[in-house]
Amino acid sequence: MNERLAYVCRKAQGQGERLLMTAIVAADPYLDATLDYMRVLADEGADMIELIFPFSDPTYHGAVIQRASARALREEVSWDEIIELGQQFRETHDTPVFFSTYYNRILARGIDTFVDCLLEAKFDGAMVTDLPWEEGEALRTALRANNLALPAAVAPTTTTERFAQIAAGCDSFLIWTGHSGGEPTISNQQFAERMKEFRQSSDSPILASMKISTGYDAQAVAPHCDGVLVGSALVWLVEGRGPNFTESLAGFVRELRLGVDGKLETPGEDAPQ
Repeated sequence: MNERLAYVCRKAQGQGERLLMTAIVAADPYLDATLDYMRVLADEGADMIELIFPFSDPTYHGAVIQRASARALREEVSWDEIIELGQQFRETHDTPVFFSTYYNRILARGIDTFVDCLLEAKFDGAMVTDLPWEEGEALRTALRANNLALPAAVAPTTTTERFAQIAAGCDSFLIWTGHSGGEPTISNQQFAERMKEFRQSSDSPILASMKISTGYDAQAVAPHCDGVLVGSALVWLVEGRGPNFTESLAGFVRELRLGVDGKLETPGEDAPQ
């Protein structure tokens, strides 16, 4: 991985800080808006950004991101436009960006060409939702040769032994997917127990994707791991955008940041839940 990403990972490993990773769909509702949203995410405290490339059959993702992909596909965004988007973002921000896609897209493009696109866009790595760890060696090798990362994903069904194998080959961070595109399939208590087990075999940062939709959700999950990944809640906010949406987006990310940092006050009786 490059120094930009290594710095973020060190915050979790060496300094004990919790990380906030946010995800949005490229070109939802249109490409220029995506650039604006990325800048808001970075300005309000996101440590990393997952930029989801719209795909016609996003089987891993839930209904919110599926609808966003359908909207974005109508924009017919090209690879060249994504590259330009990355370059424009990098002119003003150092926040690491991961290009998120399905493996069909990469195979159609070709691994070497795909890596060249990431480099030209000044991205920091890729996230491939449907690529099993055992089948990803060719892509991992190509990315590592260019100081790019391929975070590994683990799930509630991942055994401790398999986690140790995956973590040993991961050079950046891991993502715990506590759901399968729907509601979480594991409780916070079970999640905490699994994290204790995993910590015995790896000190790589683990970010939790647990269908977090509020800062209080983030505050409940973050103490058990190294940070959270929030996607559907942000994409849902984009879907219902209205007047002053940029302010609404900024406010939500600030709330998530406070939650990840454990700085939200416990809501009282009259406070919104």
